[in-house]
Order: sequence, then C-alpha cells, then structure tokens
Amino acid sequence: MSEFYIGYLPKAPPATARFLRRMVAGVAVLASLAALVVTLSQMPFARSSFEFGHARNFEGVIASKPTPMLLVPRPGSDEFSQYLLVAPGKHGADSLVAAFDGLHVRLRGQLIYRDGQTMVEIDAQSITTLGPAGNPELQATDLGPASLAGEIVDSKCYLGVMNPGRGKVHRDCAARCLSGGIPAALLTSAGDVILLLDHNGKPFSQDRLREFAGEAVVVRGSLVRRGDLKIIKARDIARKGPQIRN
Repeated sequence: MSEFYIGYLPKAPPATARFLRRMVAGVAVLASLAALVVTLSQMPFARSSFEFGHARNFEGVIASKPTPMLLVPRPGSDEFSQYLLVAPGKHGADSLVAAFDGLHVRLRGQLIYRDGQTMVEIDAQSITTLGPAGNPELQATDLGPASLAGEIVDSKCYLGVMNPGRGKVHRDCAARCLSGGIPAALLTSAGDVILLLDHNGKPFSQDRLREFAGEAVVVRGSLVRRGDLKIIKARDIARKGPQIRN
C-alpha cells in the first residue's frame, strides 16, 4: 500500500521523507554544477593594474612628442624605459608637461601597467625640474607598411584603469577618454598594443577617433618601433562604413 502524506502532520512517512531528501540533495548538486559551469565560462580578468591611491616617485626626462611620456634611463645601458603620461580622470597630460619638454624632472604619480606597457597618472603639482637634459635619442626602426586589424582603445583604461578596458561594454568610456586627450592605441587581433598616430606622426585630434572606439577596424599605414613602443602612422582607418583619411 502506498504512503499517504497529510501536510499538517509533524512528519512525513519514511518513504516520502527519503524521496524528498534525495530530491533536495540532487537539486543542490545540480545548482552547484550550474554555478561552476557559469563561473568557468566567464572571461578571466586581464593581468593589468592601476595602483590607485599608491603614488610613487619617478625621475627622468619629459618628452612631449609624439605623446607625453617620461624617459627613464635603464641602469648600465644607453636605453630608456618609456612611461606614457596622463592626467587624472579622462584627460591627457599634454598641457601639464608642455613646459617641461626636454627637462630632467622628478614627479609623483600612480602607476598603470599591463603586459610590459607602462603609464603614469601624474600629479601635476609634483613636477620638479632638476635641470636640462635635451630629448634623448630613442632608436627608431621603420618596420614598413602595414595593414592591421583590431580595435581602437583608450590606452589608459586598457592598460589597467578599467577591467575590461575594451569592447562594446567599454565603448562610451573609451570615447570620452579619447575626446579628453588620452593617447589612442590599436589593440590588434594578435593582442599587441600599438600607439596610434596620424600619417604625420602626430596624435589625432581629440574628437577624431571617438566614433571608432570599441569597433573592429583595419588600420593601414607605416609601422615604426621607437624604443619599446610600436607606433602606427595611420594612412586610413576603415570599418563597415565610413573611413578616416589623412
């Protein structure tokens, strides 16, 4: 005879209780497996960092062209480490460092880095002149014409301030950063980060690239290596529709 369970009784019949315990355990196991599958299917965070709230001291030579950077001599070498410079928030550092071009300085800032690419968000009030230095000569190697597929990103967010700092989810933020003068970069389909300049080797105007932020594009131009940086001087940038031509 099958058991009959009345809901207001203090206990369920033994067979019914065993069935319910198995059902609850099974549902718990399935829920745990589903949570594990969802977790493993998510894209991992990039190995990038923004040392927010932890200011460091830096010393080197300011170079304002083609984009603001601090050139720091490497011990025992004639080479320099290149730290791109940006201002706090969604702003480039052009106006902050223009008066210090070619000078040996000391400054404080928060380090941003990813995959060997480095940047400093500088405290403008901390820049102290140590003397003239002239612009150190960085060896530039012409790598020839190139046609590269990728995505235009704002270098500050991509290198570590935002995670992820690319794609459709980041498009509006990237557009505002590019409009504010943050150096533009091309993130290639191979994962390389290449500084993006116009065909004359100058940064694009602040509003020129924002409509392309987060978009898949093809950039054609001349590829150059300057120190540790790769730079593409863009002849044109194309996507499914309009083009920028210089």
